[in-house]
Parts: sequence; C-alpha cells; structure tokens
Amino acid sequence: MKKWISLCLFFSLILGLFGCSDAGASGTATTEVAELPENTIYLYYIDSASYELSYVPYVLEETESESKGIESILNVMFTEMPDNQTNLISASMRLLRSAYQKDTSLARVIVNVANELNDQYVEVLAKAAITKTLCQLDYVENVQFEIYDSSTISDQQSTIETYDSISFVDAEVEGGFLETGVITLYFANENGDMLLEYDKAVEISNNVSLEQLVIESLITGPLREGYYPTIPEGTTLKKISIKDGVCYVDLSVEFNNTLNSCMDTTTIYSVVNSLCELPTINRVQFLINGEKQEFYRTTIPFDGMFEWQPDLIQDPEEEKSKNK
Repeated sequence: MKKWISLCLFFSLILGLFGCSDAGASGTATTEVAELPENTIYLYYIDSASYELSYVPYVLEETESESKGIESILNVMFTEMPDNQTNLISASMRLLRSAYQKDTSLARVIVNVANELNDQYVEVLAKAAITKTLCQLDYVENVQFEIYDSSTISDQQSTIETYDSISFVDAEVEGGFLETGVITLYFANENGDMLLEYDKAVEISNNVSLEQLVIESLITGPLREGYYPTIPEGTTLKKISIKDGVCYVDLSVEFNNTLNSCMDTTTIYSVVNSLCELPTINRVQFLINGEKQEFYRTTIPFDGMFEWQPDLIQDPEEEKSKNK
C-alpha cells in the first residue's frame, strides 16, 4: 500500500520551468544559469506567485564538514530564503534531518511529506529545488530522499527516491509540467471475486490530478491478459476531490449496473484500493450523480466511508498456480 511515491524511482521527470534569468540576480529557473563567484551557488525555491522554480545566489558558509554544509543549506531552504523570497518548499514537506555519505557522494534528505497544499505538483518541485541546489556542491553527485508521509510515519515506514543533476530537465510544456510515472490499480481476476494488482505507466501533469487518472484508468480497463474490468460500461467520472485524507468520488448512475461475473465487493474495492495507493488518500466516499446512495446494487451499504481492504487482493503466485 502507498507505493506511488516509491515508484517515482522509475520516473522520467520533465518539469515546466519557464522564463529567462539575469546573471547574478534572482530569476526563474532555466537550463543554463550564469557562472557564479567562488563559494557561491544558486538556492532554488518555489515561487508562491508563479508556482515555478526560481533561484537566488547564495554564499556558502564555512563549515567543519560536508554534512554540516548540507545541513546549513537545507535549514535555509526550509525556513526563510535570502532577500525574503517567497518559498513553498516547507508547505510541501518537513525536514526531519540530513546526512552525507562520503564514499558515494550521496546527500541524504529525510523528510515528512505533510503536504499542506495537497498538491503533488509542489511536492515534485520541492524535490527538484533541493536536488538542483545540492548537486551544485563539488562533493554531492546524488540526492537521496527518505520520505515518510502523515499516514505512515507513526509506523516508521518510508520510501526512497534518488536523483542526480540531470533527473530534473527544464522544458517548456504547454499548460504546466509533465512527468511519466506509474500508478497502481486493482482489477478483477477471472472469477471476479478477487483483485489483482496492476501497474500502469501514465503521464502526470498539473492539469489532471492523480486521483482523476486512477479513476479514468479503471474506467478504461486493463490492457493485459489475465486482468478483467471492474467498472460497468458507460460509467463516467462526474467529480473527484480530496479533503482531510478522504477522497470523494462522484460517479454516474451507470456505476450501479452489473458487470458479468464481477462481484459487487470487487467493483467497490477496485476503486477504493486503487485510490488508497495514493499517499494523500486514506478513505473513500462514493457519490452517485452528486448524492449519497444507501445501498450499492441493493446488497452493500454504500453511504459510509470505505477503507483499504487487503483481504481481497490475490497473491500473483496463487493466480499463476490456478492457471496451470
């Protein structure tokens, strides 16, 4: 569960970071920036007005070690930027601690993604800002994020993402940024009584939310053998939103239709489990044409909250043995 962040390891990230910069002054991030004086780097930040990466020159402090140097930079990036520049990094994640591994030239950044803005775009930009800043240091080749989120931090569960200086490529993309990633969906097995995990590559932008991509992908259905649709034909997504960890999914009335041998619980939890794989969702509330519905297909209470249900997920090895 909650694997979406860890799948960022497979992302090819392309961020829409627009505009031009002036040498030695603050500006919007571009592929090339002006050469800086010795012991000076650019600190990247997220401009709250434009939602773009910008930067300011920053004179490095004298520190007793590389790890202290990294810590000093991050403390600035997560608090007040030079010249009182606005910055949304701290609204996307909280810095817990940092470390440095000299043998691998690796800067480790341990964070909690308590995203006040509930905005995946800002979270990606925050990682880009930190990576682009730290990789300017002579002794840093890679930045590794150890990421906790507000739903799992109490269990000390984390995911790992590692980036380098070319992980975030500046490019103009109409309407915002674009990245290729993977979402985890759940479709039915052949009998329609269990769910099978299904990873799908998608293009993610700031124009379409992840939760919308999940529902639209479920409606489209699986494209591989051995996986079967769970959403009745003709179903459309009316509206979807997230508040306080609850995803409100408003579907058309066609969602009530039967679907071959797919059981009612399989249909419901294909949606619930797929959405709960996203780091910002813990529960799901269904609506049909904007209204709560007392029962689903007259059998299952449907007007309450639904949570992750692991018991309906079939082990892949078990599925293989059944097919032999």
